[in-house]
Amino acid sequence: MYRVRKVLNNNAVLVIDEDEKREVIFIGNGVGFNKRVNMLIDIDETSVSRYVQERGVDIAAKISSCIPAYLEIADKIIDVATKKFNSFDINILLPLADHISFAIKRITSGLVISNPFKNDIRLLFDEEYEIGLKARDIIKDATGICINDDEVSYITLHLHSARSDMKIDHSLLLATLINESISEIEEMLNIRIDVNSLSYSRLLTHLKYLLLRCNMKEKLNIDMDEYTRTNFPTSYSLALGIIAKFEKHLNMRIDDMEAGYLAIHIERICTT
Repeated sequence: MYRVRKVLNNNAVLVIDEDEKREVIFIGNGVGFNKRVNMLIDIDETSVSRYVQERGVDIAAKISSCIPAYLEIADKIIDVATKKFNSFDINILLPLADHISFAIKRITSGLVISNPFKNDIRLLFDEEYEIGLKARDIIKDATGICINDDEVSYITLHLHSARSDMKIDHSLLLATLINESISEIEEMLNIRIDVNSLSYSRLLTHLKYLLLRCNMKEKLNIDMDEYTRTNFPTSYSLALGIIAKFEKHLNMRIDDMEAGYLAIHIERICTT
């Protein structure tokens, strides 16, 4: 049994679970229709989305500034994501809705926020970016406004945070570090790297899985350090610098053998 705390609109309602004493947001067609504050209701949960909220947080206050329509948009995006990913934290509902709300306000006021790391985010979190593109369609269908690639990449960060233990600011830091590393490679080797090239894509993919291996405490089977140190000394030196930067800013220990493999990818960029 649920007690209505706040009716958001005809399709969204905030209730209190009388058994668990927790706040729950339900979103679905007609779920808020004819409901009143303090009304005791039963809900057919097979036809609606259910979002259980963290204890000790005043959700009513949090959603007071969020237009309910954006909760519905966020719910549709989350539905697409949960169907694609085996593990996905649906509790990004409120921050995602809040982000979409501010994005629409920025666009309608003529203030366009750019994301200098959008290409890196697209390559690093390609599966989440794919959902981000679908989110763009969902937002356009609901509001008539088409968000740009910069906003898609920001939504991608929200989606990635829901798939992993990595918070949004940490994911953005990762993209920033990689972007800075690419700039260092360009400056050191006096080259311009084509961000649309296959080599660039492979480098970012390698860096992503390098960090995943470190988080999972996995090690490479073959040591390429001596080979790359001897044959590609400049690329190897750059690889050591990048790894040191990651260790410092991400507060992690990266296995020594990773430098050799990273150097090979840097060398490939230099020769293509």
